[in-house]
Amino acid sequence: MTAHFAMDTASSNNGRSNQVASNIRWPLNLTELITPRQLEIMLLLCEGRVNKQIAYELNVTTATVKAHIRNAISRLGAKNRVNAVAIVAANSAIFRNMAH
Repeated sequence: MTAHFAMDTASSNNGRSNQVASNIRWPLNLTELITPRQLEIMLLLCEGRVNKQIAYELNVTTATVKAHIRNAISRLGAKNRVNAVAIVAANSAIFRNMAH
């Protein structure tokens, strides 16, 4: 399963697009916002893994995974888990494209 994310834009009556959240700077440097372990877990979430799978792969408890996710959500300024995954996925895609 592949997820596609787009920048939030709103079309005005004259056909131009305006950025909805103008206070957000794109792209974000995720390594400045969250720890390497939080980023690793968030990237696994982007791949569609669930907490239990992540815990098994990283040899930690599900409580540890949940704590990393909760802290990443807070540090990213996300509204919830889905919003955090969208932020990480969008920014990861931007950096992958910039490297090529």
